[in-house]
Amino acid sequence: MNHNKYIVRLSFIILFLNIVINMLFYRYFMIKEMIIKQVALEHTKIVELYTDNIWNIHKNVISKLHKFDYLKLLQDQDFINFVKITAQWFTNLNINISLYDLKGNKFITSNMLHMYSVDNYKDDSLIEIVITKIDKIFLKSFTSAAPLRDAFKGITSHILLPKVVIENESDLTIEHASFVTSYIPVIDHNLDFPVDAVFEINTNITSQWKNITSLEQKVFITFIIIFIIFCTIIISNTNYARQIIEEQLETNRNLKAQIEKVEKTSSSNTKFFANISHELRTPLNAIIGFSEILMSERDTEKSKNYIKDIHDAGKHLLSMINDILDLSKASADKLKVDNIDLDLNKLISSSLILIKPRAYQAEVELISRLPKEHVVINADPKRLKQVLLNLLSNAVKFTNSGGSVTISLEKDELAKLVYIKVIDTGIGIEEKDIPKTLSAFGQIDSELSRKYEGTGLGLPLTKKLVELMNGKFDLQSKINKGTTVTITFKYDGSIEI
Repeated sequence: MNHNKYIVRLSFIILFLNIVINMLFYRYFMIKEMIIKQVALEHTKIVELYTDNIWNIHKNVISKLHKFDYLKLLQDQDFINFVKITAQWFTNLNINISLYDLKGNKFITSNMLHMYSVDNYKDDSLIEIVITKIDKIFLKSFTSAAPLRDAFKGITSHILLPKVVIENESDLTIEHASFVTSYIPVIDHNLDFPVDAVFEINTNITSQWKNITSLEQKVFITFIIIFIIFCTIIISNTNYARQIIEEQLETNRNLKAQIEKVEKTSSSNTKFFANISHELRTPLNAIIGFSEILMSERDTEKSKNYIKDIHDAGKHLLSMINDILDLSKASADKLKVDNIDLDLNKLISSSLILIKPRAYQAEVELISRLPKEHVVINADPKRLKQVLLNLLSNAVKFTNSGGSVTISLEKDELAKLVYIKVIDTGIGIEEKDIPKTLSAFGQIDSELSRKYEGTGLGLPLTKKLVELMNGKFDLQSKINKGTTVTITFKYDGSIEI
């Protein structure tokens, strides 16, 4: 439970950090894409328009600027006309723009603002100071130590100035603002001087900056509200889940105690079953033994019949007890099998020999369909013979006079499987009753089945034995049509006889 509690707490922390990180990404996406890039694009277009419409037309003036200081050209009429046209063009744009010559002199400007950039304003809150520091990290690409010098090297720079102080000399007031300043070189590849001049363009982005900050605050507050609601729901559900888990744990503890109690009872029953079976076998063996002696010594036919009945009843009872003992061991996982390579053809043939007298007496035809090539599998010969005898005995017992019981052996070379089928034309079983026949003491209670003696352990024990030998057991039946039992084993190879 403590482990789950820590996981929930960690989830809350991760969720909160995720909100903060997403807010940061949102902020810097808006600043870069919606402000800086848009302003930079406008500045670049301004320079291109000016270059095409004015700068390139006055090449003679540009050549003079390359040779002389602009102060020496103040009396030059061409230079004066060029300056007037440029100044008028700047004024019409209504933008703060300056033009530098190759010596770094600002010889034309429409920027009359006295402004300077600061890290923080005096009245900034702690949060604003922290955000400014974070801005410096994430917006590092929009800063430059010497943007004018870089521009004379042919490098365009777009500088973000989020905190600018503007001093109005007329009324001595101070104004806070935000700017994007671009330093864009004028390049003419046809001249000896790749960079002819540099533009400095300042655009006031104070309103956009405030809008982003305001929107950011609203989104952040919305996220926090959602986070609080989510946390409340999670905590409520967690407490409810904890209560349910505690109840389930208590239920599980009770169930475990009950299971242990049942297992102890089951173990006791199994031991009792095994012990009583053992105790019953000893006197039964004596009865069978003595009856065999009596059958060999007495002369009268009537006495022999009585003794034979005792002998048969004893053998039948012993068989049932053996089945009970085997099933008891199997249920307790104490029944062992010793799998070895065995010849199926020989095992089936020897089983048929033992069943033939019973089939002959019941007037049931026994049919064998075995391949000429002997099939070898890995199984317990004693237990597999027990399986075959159980299946054949059942088939003969539940097949009326004149019917037939067929045992076949088939192999699937591709799937490496071998199939043993016992097919009878007997009374059959209804589909709904098949599960019952495969459960211990589950012989069907019907007028037909009551005619046949037995504990009902034959098929359940047979199925259990097949599974213990890593085989598969399948029973298909139709009422008054007959039953087919298929047992499947893995097939490793064959030997020629």
